[in-house]
Amino acid sequence: MSTAILTGLVLGSIYILVAVGYNIVFLASGAFNFAQAAVVMLGAFVASTFGVERGVPTIGVLALAALIGAVVGIATEIAAIRPVIGKGLHGELVTTVGVSTILTGLVVVIWGVDTRPINPLISADTVSVLGGRVTVDGLLLIAAAVLSCVALWGWSRFTLGGLASLAVSENREAATLRGINVNYLSILATAAAGAIGGAAGVFVGTQTLAVPTIAAVLTLNSFLVLIIGGMGSFPGLLIGGLVVGTLEALTGRYLGSEYVTLALFALLLAVLLVKPEGLFGQKVNRVV
Repeated sequence: MSTAILTGLVLGSIYILVAVGYNIVFLASGAFNFAQAAVVMLGAFVASTFGVERGVPTIGVLALAALIGAVVGIATEIAAIRPVIGKGLHGELVTTVGVSTILTGLVVVIWGVDTRPINPLISADTVSVLGGRVTVDGLLLIAAAVLSCVALWGWSRFTLGGLASLAVSENREAATLRGINVNYLSILATAAAGAIGGAAGVFVGTQTLAVPTIAAVLTLNSFLVLIIGGMGSFPGLLIGGLVVGTLEALTGRYLGSEYVTLALFALLLAVLLVKPEGLFGQKVNRVV
């Protein structure tokens, strides 16, 4: 069981590193950016091309993946989020899914559909932890997920930029009247989320390899984590991710992979019935 739990923590950490990008963009603009998982996928292919095929050092691969992710994030904000944000009905749900589809198509055109290898960040060797087995890179992935959530929680609560983002997510019009440049904040957030997503692809790729189909799986499961933990909450994201990953691994280990989706959505339903805003989400009272 220990190995299954450790595997689940690694899976949950993958979902967390994708979903932090969702949260950053949501806090800064109130939008959902469903292209984030495709940026993570793109980062994995960048790691394969430049790390494995061209021998670029890991730090250089991380920097390049982050740069490409930031550029994609900015382009997504300008082309798919800004034209529809604030006009109701969350039109960005459709436009960012379109961006994700385009990115996946470009990856298939450039790299094909074959799975590509990625160099280990530290080591692919397995070690024993609390009676279970996990790779060194898996432990690094867990640490990266935890540190990301802690750092971004601190940013959202104790910095002017983070507090301004919270204000925008609560009421975009009121934030504008208070002098916050919402367009600048939004494009900065999507660039940051894209950079994190691109770099995360290098981490995630050590576990999944570089494969185009991974974007669809990461999109669904990471959004599930976000809903369970609570939109906009980084502590909720951390707990939700680790719980979802562990449940997925244990269900697959003891009941079979065909029951994984059922177990995850049963968890989602249970959480929404008890706490519709998510485990760490906050209720918002509105005057009508």
